[in-house]
Amino acid sequence: MLRIAPGPPWLHAIVTGRDDEPGLAVAVVRGGEVVERCVGLASLRPRRPIESTTRFHVVSVSKTFLAATILDLAARGALRLDDDVRRHLPELPSGLSRDPVTIRHLLSMTSGLRDVLEVERLRGVWTPSASRRAELLELAFAQTSVSAPPGAQYMYANVNALLLEELAGRVGGAAAERIRAERLYGPLGLTHTGARDHDGPPEPDLAEPYVADGAGHWTRAVDLLGISADPLTTSLGDLTRWVLALGAGSVGGVDVRAMAEPTRLSDGTAIYYGLGLAVRRYRGLTVLCHTGSQPGYKCHVAFVPARDVAVVVLSNREDTRPTALAAAVIESVVGGDLPASVDARQRLASCGLTDGQLASIPGTYVDEESGEWLALAFEDGVLRGEALGDPLCLYAERDGTFRDGDDYRATAPAELRFQFGNREDDVTARLTLGGLRAQLRKQWRPPPSTDALREFAGRYESGEMGSRHTVEVRDGALAITYGDRGGGRRGPFPLAPVAPDVFLAEPAAPGIAYRHVFRFERDRTGVVSCARVTMERLKGVPLHRVD
Repeated sequence: MLRIAPGPPWLHAIVTGRDDEPGLAVAVVRGGEVVERCVGLASLRPRRPIESTTRFHVVSVSKTFLAATILDLAARGALRLDDDVRRHLPELPSGLSRDPVTIRHLLSMTSGLRDVLEVERLRGVWTPSASRRAELLELAFAQTSVSAPPGAQYMYANVNALLLEELAGRVGGAAAERIRAERLYGPLGLTHTGARDHDGPPEPDLAEPYVADGAGHWTRAVDLLGISADPLTTSLGDLTRWVLALGAGSVGGVDVRAMAEPTRLSDGTAIYYGLGLAVRRYRGLTVLCHTGSQPGYKCHVAFVPARDVAVVVLSNREDTRPTALAAAVIESVVGGDLPASVDARQRLASCGLTDGQLASIPGTYVDEESGEWLALAFEDGVLRGEALGDPLCLYAERDGTFRDGDDYRATAPAELRFQFGNREDDVTARLTLGGLRAQLRKQWRPPPSTDALREFAGRYESGEMGSRHTVEVRDGALAITYGDRGGGRRGPFPLAPVAPDVFLAEPAAPGIAYRHVFRFERDRTGVVSCARVTMERLKGVPLHRVD
């Protein structure tokens, strides 16, 4: 039986906020005792404070419940984790890849399938609507190629959850939510947990999501793209019980320890994700965790097995950094039990690279073949990288290699090796990131002239995605407008040159921001005929010029 106590002073010092703003709820468990801290408002109008029973959308933390549902079905013999997904979802094209995509690939985020929610973003569909699950499934079944071979690369993608939700319903004989209610919520007493359709009817005690408007006010977020794959709402108390069950490795009598076992790629590389849980390292300790994020909703759950510590973070404000908050809580709870922290500056000084070589590393890098993009800079001895996906925090090794180390923020194993030429701008970075391998060159080229930019202007379409992109020259620079064939439009957004025929777009809306690399291709006569788009969860998607 858990004993709930008020938050101690150290928790009040970490979890801060104003009583008249959106806020957060945090729970910490150690030795059977729970301490909680709730601050801020669940709703600004009418004013309603956040309490331990307040519900939040947990977004991608829903995937932990879905993974446990799949393992429950496997334990009952309804499926096998190494089944070809097409055995249960025959609509998935057989020619997607040479090797079959298995249920295990979906659970471990190694399927390589194109993420249909990223396809939606590429089409410019960023606003909410009624649950589009059927439409998204149809889009998934329409894909004709993959971003990576199954098992070759860790690539977090919501299409995996979308297909697993459909698969669970088909093999379980009931909707996935009904299975969760019977097999998960009931046995654990999760009375404040359940699925809510995309922006569906109001639920009692649901916190409203908010995004700061930049003028000192808060706006209710409406861009909730992704709820079709991550539908759950829950409370602080329920989510705390759920994390403790996952930490114990058993839910309703079903062994779920496989969720926390690091997956190995086809080349043997161990990644930081199991079958539904992230498996990260912090200061020498293993942390089982998962994050959920949408505009205005932030969630993070963590369990440290070696110290029997659990942390739950729920928030309804966009500026919350739940992973950093959880790390600060772990630091305070574990305290002197943590190994010494990494001295990044000292490691950098003894890495074997000259001062000149280190000075030439910061800058922008591009793999002109794949379109992968990376911006590097040093900060307090840490090599920080802004990539198409999650940011990288890399630490120097004695051989001049940079790796993620025990940084809790690392979502996939990362390694950077540099080759230096005779000139300051002649630097090549060999990147390995969760199975992705790319050779990126530092870019120092001046932007193209206005006349050269006109070569890229035109309309680019994809019948497979139903997308339409318009590229034009505006005020001496390229701009791009995203749209679908139904008439929806987003933009225009600047296209910044980063390499010959390679441009970076950073489309944004309140609470969301993306990075998309457009790599233009030319025909034999030198005329631009196609653009291939690479982003975090889609690789090399062709858009054909049609004007």
